[in-house]
Amino acid sequence: MDSYALSSSLPVARGLIVAPWVAHVQRLGAPAEALLVRAGIPPELLQHPTAAISLKKCLRWIELACQSLGTEQLGLQVAAASSNEDLGAYGRILSSAVTLYQYLHQGISLYGTVVLGQSFLLSTHGTQVRLHLHSPWAPALGDYQSHLNSFAITIANIRRFAGAGWGPDKISFGFRFREEIPPTEIFDGARVVYRPGESYLEFPRAMLGQRCCLAARTSAAGQSAIAEPLPKDLAGLVELQIESLLSGRAMTVDLVAETIGMSRRSLQRGLAAQGVSYTELLTAIRLRRAAEWLGDTDKPVVEIALELGYTDASNFTRAFRQQTGVAPKTFRESAQ
Repeated sequence: MDSYALSSSLPVARGLIVAPWVAHVQRLGAPAEALLVRAGIPPELLQHPTAAISLKKCLRWIELACQSLGTEQLGLQVAAASSNEDLGAYGRILSSAVTLYQYLHQGISLYGTVVLGQSFLLSTHGTQVRLHLHSPWAPALGDYQSHLNSFAITIANIRRFAGAGWGPDKISFGFRFREEIPPTEIFDGARVVYRPGESYLEFPRAMLGQRCCLAARTSAAGQSAIAEPLPKDLAGLVELQIESLLSGRAMTVDLVAETIGMSRRSLQRGLAAQGVSYTELLTAIRLRRAAEWLGDTDKPVVEIALELGYTDASNFTRAFRQQTGVAPKTFRESAQ
């Protein structure tokens, strides 16, 4: 699991990407939470949409869900039950696209706001274009379901520009599994091929300029404010996890390491290579949040202490004074 631990970019997905899958599996009667535990994913992570989850653990969970339900078409089922709104800010930005090219460009460039480790790219082949989906590891059943899901959602979105009856000319999957793709409206008319290492949709290049009259426009300022990329460095990813999960709990290094698919030792070693420690990151985030609350709210000091994961107000006061040189009460009086 740690072979990629010290690389510049860990494969992770935000909780909001996983949530629709879990909700659908629960509706079908499978033990979704028990399967999360088997895959090494704390179920409470799904309560934090912005938090990062190990992508390989997510793919492993999808495999377990398929086995539990006896299907290799789960990705199609989840796509049919999902909408852009389930993708949070990323989905809302895609819905605001005015042309097909804008939709594809935004989808590719902003994909790193919700997933790291997989990537989309567009290539031209004469009069045709291909939308590729790539994962830099040997694919398994979970990858296949992920690609099925992504392609089905993409086709549904392209139909907002090309019309309800549109379908891609060709769909290539880089791997084959036991179940053939069943006859389905979403892939109707497309030629499905299997080419090792190549997963893509192919359609005419002339379509790129087609417009969508029903695009839900959002302001440029609103888009930039909500399209926060996932950090590509380990320290940034650890900070994201602490920020997302820090709410009345003790944020241990073991918890953060587990959620992003690393061992404690590898995480600490990776942070050291960046010149920082887990304790320093946790302390900085606690201090920043404490300063915001003390300056902008009337929250009692004891409530702030507990929300930041301290066992009591005296421990928080001691730590705050060590970092700032003043007690929380004195800081609040000066700020106000």
